[in-house]
Amino acid sequence: MISFLIGIITAAIVFYMSMIYGNAALALLGCFMCVFMVLTFIALLVKAHRAVAAINIPIAIATQGESIRVSLSCRLKEAGFDGVKYRVTVKNNLSGEKSTKWLSGGSDFLYSVNLCGNYEFELVRIKLYDFSRLFYVTKRVKKYANVEVMPQIDEIPVRITDRVRNFFGDSDIYDDLRPGYDPSELFDVREFQNGDRLQSVHWKLSARTDELMVKENSLPKACAVAIVADLRGIKKGRQADAFMKLLVSLSFSLMDQKCSHYVAWYDTAINDIVRARVDDEEGFYIFLNSFLKIKPDTKNDALFLYEEKYRAEKLVCLLSVDGRPQIKRGEEIVGRADEKNEIVI
Repeated sequence: MISFLIGIITAAIVFYMSMIYGNAALALLGCFMCVFMVLTFIALLVKAHRAVAAINIPIAIATQGESIRVSLSCRLKEAGFDGVKYRVTVKNNLSGEKSTKWLSGGSDFLYSVNLCGNYEFELVRIKLYDFSRLFYVTKRVKKYANVEVMPQIDEIPVRITDRVRNFFGDSDIYDDLRPGYDPSELFDVREFQNGDRLQSVHWKLSARTDELMVKENSLPKACAVAIVADLRGIKKGRQADAFMKLLVSLSFSLMDQKCSHYVAWYDTAINDIVRARVDDEEGFYIFLNSFLKIKPDTKNDALFLYEEKYRAEKLVCLLSVDGRPQIKRGEEIVGRADEKNEIVI
């Protein structure tokens, strides 16, 4: 609307000059400007009513430091339209950084993602111009697109103790390589060996093969370690980025050491503690995908709430990563983001 206000002021000046100098040509020019603005305004209102704007990110996942391609478009119901500018707001939900810019044209643009986390792109409004590009109207739009930016993973020296490696507990997931003690799940069937108990003999299979065959039970893969993401006191920007890197690097290093573990955090969407189990790369990226989408909760004591919710669960080691960022076991600080000391679990 500002462009039309400027046009009206200009037309008024033209009419004023025509009255002072008694110039009919200036008066005619002023009339033409008024008629042109009225017709243009009506045409732009029709275009604004029929225009459909959209924002799209073809690849909604990226690595920190890359540039992502964001596609903007605006079309009428029957044809394309290029006389448009887009107002886009970009927000990193983890670090809290936010920026707004106007973009021209109906094509793609590149946006550099320097911090990890979930980036939310919002198409706030569009400006629709006439063919002369002198006048425009603004239309509010609420269109969203998200992209998840993976943090850079640094290796954290972790030494897994025998107590953690040989931890026995209940679990619905079983070891694929080692037999165990759980009779509810069959691990393998093999030939009878000296020392095997008769209770383990698979009598039906033995009758078919004419050899004594023994059933081996499965070994539950219980998690001896849990990591709690404590977001209290976390600051925006680089500190939030360092927190994410430390948490993800710790989980990845444990996974790399074949140490099954939980990663837990407070989810503001459901107002409760949630956790993800990490056994392998698939589990790690499932956890990472879920955690990148959260909105940081800086009020609740996630560690206390975790201990309350899972107070009956037995663990060998309960770790927390806070917003400083540092790794703690109880009140003991066992690692920091800027250190490479070995962590013994």
